[in-house]
Amino acid sequence: MNGSPPGDDQHPLPKDYMMESLLVTIFCCLMSGLFALMYSYETRAALARGDMREAERASQKARLLVLFSLMFGVFVCVAWVIYVVIAICA
Repeated sequence: MNGSPPGDDQHPLPKDYMMESLLVTIFCCLMSGLFALMYSYETRAALARGDMREAERASQKARLLVLFSLMFGVFVCVAWVIYVVIAICA
């Protein structure tokens, strides 16, 4: 019989958000994007060590920072467009 024995729960590996962190660092917000990259790397390192609890914690922090960076970048872009439109119309 292949696979895990009955009753053995296998949880999926936490996502490291490395690509997302890199993209928001380049396009949205440098500072929080760098912190997201740091936690993404920490997730990969914890997975390599086999420390699932630490990998999950670092993955959640990386996801939070990616979302923050994305929202901040969108906010700044929208604010800039509004500023330009008001400056042109005035």
